Formats: sequence, C-alpha cells, structure tokens
Amino acid sequence: MIKKYKLSHILNRMFSLHPKLIDFDLSRLKLLMKKFNNPQNRLQNVIHIAGTNGKGSTASFLKEILEYHKLSVNLYTSPHLINFNERIRINNKLISDEKLIKILEEVETKNANNPITFFEITTAAAIIAFERQPSDVNIFETGLGGRLDATNIIENKKLTIITKIGFDHIEFLGEKIEEIAREKAGIFRKNTPVIIAKQKNIKARQTLLACAKNLKTEIIDIENISTNTILGLSGDHQYENASTAYTAAKKILPLISLSKTNLALKQANWPGRIHQIRQGKIINYRNNITILDGAHNSDSAYVLNQYLNKKSIGKWNLIIGMLKNRDVENFVKIFKNHINKAFAMAIPEVESSYSPDEIVIKLKKIGLEVLPAQNLENALQHAEKDIPLLITGSLYLAGNTLKFNKTKID
Repeated sequence: MIKKYKLSHILNRMFSLHPKLIDFDLSRLKLLMKKFNNPQNRLQNVIHIAGTNGKGSTASFLKEILEYHKLSVNLYTSPHLINFNERIRINNKLISDEKLIKILEEVETKNANNPITFFEITTAAAIIAFERQPSDVNIFETGLGGRLDATNIIENKKLTIITKIGFDHIEFLGEKIEEIAREKAGIFRKNTPVIIAKQKNIKARQTLLACAKNLKTEIIDIENISTNTILGLSGDHQYENASTAYTAAKKILPLISLSKTNLALKQANWPGRIHQIRQGKIINYRNNITILDGAHNSDSAYVLNQYLNKKSIGKWNLIIGMLKNRDVENFVKIFKNHINKAFAMAIPEVESSYSPDEIVIKLKKIGLEVLPAQNLENALQHAEKDIPLLITGSLYLAGNTLKFNKTKID
C-alpha cells in the first residue's frame, strides 16, 4: 500500500510538468532518452502497432500467440484501466511497483523538471524497463497517431502493423481520412515489413499502401483465421484483429503451430472490450447480462451495434459517460434502436468529461429516454435488474467501472 501511495505521488508530480495532455513534439523525449544513452536503440525485435481501433486487442492476441510458442514478450499499451502498471507488461507480468518507482524516480531526476507530457514519461519508463529486462519480442502500441507519437522515437523495428483506421482525434490528426492514415503510417520504416489490417475506408487503405510503397517496404498480406476458431475476446470484429495478429506472429515464427495458435487465441484477454461482467460487486445489482465496452467513436459504435444485433435479447438499458471531445449523439444514434433508456453520468476524476445534464440534453435530441445519475452506483440502482445492461462511452469509464467492481487485472 505504501508503494502504491508513493507511485501515485510520483505520477502526480510528473503529470504537472506539462500543461497539455497532448503535445506532438518528439524533441523533449529524445533529449530525455539521450540522458539514458538512448535505450530505444538497443531494443530487439520491436513490433510497432498504430491504428484507430483494435490496437490493444491485436497486441493481446499477438502476445498470447508468441508466448504459446515459448517466446518472451514485453508489451506497452495505453491507457490503463485501473492501475498504471497495466501499461508496462514484462514477460507476461505487470511491472512491479518497486521497479516502476525506481525507473520513474530516475526519469524524474534526469528530466530535471523540464516540460514533458505524461505519455512521454510513460513511454520513457517502458523503454527503460524493456531494455533492462530484455525479451525475445517488444510490442509497442501508439498512444495517438503515429508519426509524432512518443513511441515513434524507436527507429529499429522488426515489423509495423496498422489496425483499422477511422475518424478519431481529428483535432490532432486531420479531418480527412487520408490525413489520418498518413499520420498513422508515420510509424513505417524503410526495409521494415508492414501489415495493414482490413480497412473499412478504401481511401485509408490506398494512402497506407502508397506510404509503404514510397519506402519500398514489404507489404504482408493478411492471412485470415477461420471464423470457427474460438476467441477469448467477444465480437465478430475480433476475427479481423486475430487474423492481423496471426499474420504478424507468422512473420516472426515461420514454423508457427496452428494448434498452439488456436489455444492462444482462445486464451487472449483484454478487459473493457465487449467484456461480460460475470462476477464482482456489480452482480449484486443485476439479474441479467451486463456488458462493459470502452467504445467511444463511430467505428466502435458500429461494432457494438453488430454485437447487439447478434445477441438479439431485446432492449438494453445504457449507462454512458463520455469525454467532451466526443460526439455523444452520433455515437449513440448508431445503436439507439437497441436502447430502452439511458443513464448519463460524469466519468469520475476526469475533468474533460461531459456532465450528466450535458449528456441528457444531447440524447433527448435523438429521442431517447435519459436520466442523470450521480455516479455509477446510482445508475446501477435505477437501471432495472432484469433488463440487459450496456455500460459504454469511454475507456476511462470502463476503468472506473472495473475499479468499482473490484476486478483484478494482471
């Protein structure tokens, strides 16, 4: 408990070093990494993943496949849902508080109060941790974009992967899908093979292919897994993510075992993504199915709608919280026909969250019955026990829900 308290204080201090949550400028991190003698240049077999949706799920599938083939894997993802340590996995375990505190204190000392973003700090910590505890493969997921994402200070890569691209963070990445695709393609490197997942938007795919061809890099065709394969993650869209991961694993492991791959795909786990809550505190409020999903953009809303169509168990109640840079009306409109009534809440400890009343006003415009809720517990108390329940709108809300539920992520 003392270590958690200490870790929290270090993170809070570092969070205050830069006023902006997002600021695309790699010079700060490059300067910091130089003080550590550029550990990013010594990482082996780096797989770099960018995209709008599916990055985390693809990384999870890929990690499991490689580990089932007896390879050690370090994995860096974001955001975390409950504990910061979730961002940095070393050889199938979350980084320990002790190791993380030590690295962050070193980062804090060498950074010497210079401006730096929180994500740059977390990326620095991951790179340092991975160099000190080497693995066979190092997987990095971008935070936002690609070209100017902090993870892109890594030059030497074994493989790059682009998952499905859609409209998200347009204030940073551009309003046209071609602009967004070019930013994501910024992770490409000359002579480094690239895997491009199935794209919904043809212009996105064309842009990615053109960027890869300009670098004269090998473009690896996706090898689809059978839809009869049992996956550990729910939703038909996960077959695309699993196929992308399988294609990547096959590039690393030419003699890949299909039986081990199938076991790995079944074992894969990625909390907060079409996640059925079967145990924990929330069950005390429920007599019917409860699904938690971190969806927050139109593409992920379509995935939810597809899932609800397939479930075909009548109308659902909705608990929703979203960030102010999200389009609440158009997000919910996509799966609105499945919703009985909605309960709007603010995401705890997130200043950029809509207030319950702001969400109520927006959802009433699209004809939904919607009520404000003081918090998650208040929403659960008023949502009928016997009606299916969907909790969605943000990964931050997903994390808060799992924390309330006392779910353990390891």
